[in-house]
Amino acid sequence: MNTFTKATLALLTSSVVATSAFAFNGSSDDSAYETYRNSISSVEALSNTLDAKGIEYNADVNLKGANTFSKKAEAYNDKYEELQTIFNANHFAN
Repeated sequence: MNTFTKATLALLTSSVVATSAFAFNGSSDDSAYETYRNSISSVEALSNTLDAKGIEYNADVNLKGANTFSKKAEAYNDKYEELQTIFNANHFAN
């Protein structure tokens, strides 16, 4: 059963990471608002994965000074990279 659980968690994690990566990159046709929303979705998806694995993290995004959707998206992308680093450190350490 333990192997099944690990395999299921690995599949779920890879699906979330792949989805997050797609949302993180977005499309060249996306508006600034769409890019911003995709960035939020990426952070939320990775946060859910970290929650499921019981990993502690801080998902707060500092939007101070981010007065455009592009700047807000950049702040969320920075947080995504930080959370991805936390995920990678914990996931590949086990």
